[in-house]
Amino acid sequence: MIIKYTAWVLYSLISAFQMIMVIRAICSWIPPVRDTRFFGFIHMITEPPLIPIRNLLYKISWIRNFPLDLSFLVLYILLNVVSGLLTIYM
Repeated sequence: MIIKYTAWVLYSLISAFQMIMVIRAICSWIPPVRDTRFFGFIHMITEPPLIPIRNLLYKISWIRNFPLDLSFLVLYILLNVVSGLLTIYM
């Protein structure tokens, strides 16, 4: 019972974080929104998990010159995998 509840809570937190990541991605395409407090708050929440992934990816030489930030995509995929695994226990 406690494992099921814990899995549900973690799944819910991961889903909320993924929604915040999507909001960040959409807001980053709209220049006037990037200078708002709202975007600053979203950036403050989503940036800490991205930093270690970005540092790890930048050790690969061809990724350093890649025009897109792949750390965002990698984190989103990792969160999808983890939430998929959590559904086993729900």
